Amino acid sequence: MKLQVTVLDGGRAGLSAVFSAGEVTIGRHPDSSLQFDPEHDLDVSGRHAVFARSGTRWIVRDLGSRNGTLVNGHPIRGETTLDDTDQVRIGNEGPTIEVRLVPDSVPDRKPDPLRTVPTAPSAPAPPLRRTTGVERPPAVRRSSTTQRIRIEVGKQTRTLRILSGILVVVILAGSGYVLWDRQQQAAERSRERAAFQARLDSIVAASEASIVRLRGEMDGLVAALQRSQDQVQQLQRDLVSAEAAGQTSEVARLRRALTGATQSLALQQAAARVDFQRIYELRNPAVAMIWTEFGPGDVTTGTAFAVTPDGVMITNRHVVYGADGSRQPRRLAIQFSNSRQVWRATALGASAEADLAAIRVQGIVGQVPTIPLPDSVTTRTGDPIATIGFPLGTELPMRGRGEENLVRTTLTAGTIAKALPDELQIDGYGAEGASGSPIFDGAGNLLGVLYGGEAGSNGRVVYAVPVPYVTALLASLNISF
Repeated sequence: MKLQVTVLDGGRAGLSAVFSAGEVTIGRHPDSSLQFDPEHDLDVSGRHAVFARSGTRWIVRDLGSRNGTLVNGHPIRGETTLDDTDQVRIGNEGPTIEVRLVPDSVPDRKPDPLRTVPTAPSAPAPPLRRTTGVERPPAVRRSSTTQRIRIEVGKQTRTLRILSGILVVVILAGSGYVLWDRQQQAAERSRERAAFQARLDSIVAASEASIVRLRGEMDGLVAALQRSQDQVQQLQRDLVSAEAAGQTSEVARLRRALTGATQSLALQQAAARVDFQRIYELRNPAVAMIWTEFGPGDVTTGTAFAVTPDGVMITNRHVVYGADGSRQPRRLAIQFSNSRQVWRATALGASAEADLAAIRVQGIVGQVPTIPLPDSVTTRTGDPIATIGFPLGTELPMRGRGEENLVRTTLTAGTIAKALPDELQIDGYGAEGASGSPIFDGAGNLLGVLYGGEAGSNGRVVYAVPVPYVTALLASLNISF
């Protein structure tokens, strides 16, 4: 695959290029493969970052820049794999690049060179006029040189007086306008500051109420609300200090940071308003822990959930068939939430398009609780979500003690950070989720299946397979749901 980049903002906004080279350097240095404007893109270092091909994938790596590199709003450390439509920001306040992975058949396209302002051509000199007549005008009586000078000086003096008067009027009018404009601007800034302060006070007060309501019920979300609240209040104090010191550029930076932090806090409050307890009570009975034994002592755990009354369940392909999808499980076992009974299970098959697998529970008499599959779902950035699963797994064995112990799920909350047709990116506010956990919207509808998380994010960034891939897998296995 080749790498196509499009600069979305900054001094080189609109630039697009396609690269097949093994490395694409980024910076303001003239030797950079993707050079940014040295006069406008000041957040970009001389040699800032590099896109590099790694097998069939592309990665991005920061080159020790002073302002860092972010992927989809998250700072990177070390090499980070790029996915189609990811957005890479060069510096905290620098330009943003959208990356696309395109087929090798797409021709390379070098970046356009930096534009310079052309020098306007000088106007051509007017052609010399050639006289052809020979007649002279009739003689006129000329005044003396002294008289002509006196008359011309008088004209110039009158003109100067008029211009001086006009200039005085303009200066007085301009001074009055500047004074009036400054007063208006000061009044407008005062109104804006008051409105902004009122909004901040409202958001902080609402977050405090959410913390009180959720404390002891959703510890992860409570911690996130407190962190964001502290960040908003600290930025607010820094902004007041910068305004008092007249630090114009710092005031602008802090305002942008405060706006972003306020938006994050508002999203977390939206998640806090969801009736998580109702979702948990409604969907938890269909969620179970799954054990996969590949050999003696080689056991992994994950989460599965039932989608049909006769015991067909969905989990991740890597939970059933190993990380590379090629291993065959020796035994599978299922233990439903809040139950001590362990059931045998058999593998039915896996998806070729996504990290999903289907299994069937054996020996159950009667029907099991299920999670219905919606006909259609709507996912939007910022929407709150809930995840039910086993975030820390268990050390219980396949037999003996495992049949005597109760297993309990954990509910974590979050919001949708990015919604793509083949992947959901979740900003989570709890512990790192277990593979195979179902993810629900605020109404309790199934949105997707968790399959992994961002390394180094401590569970705050996780990824899920959208629910249409679940229905496609069941259809390919001829399973009615």
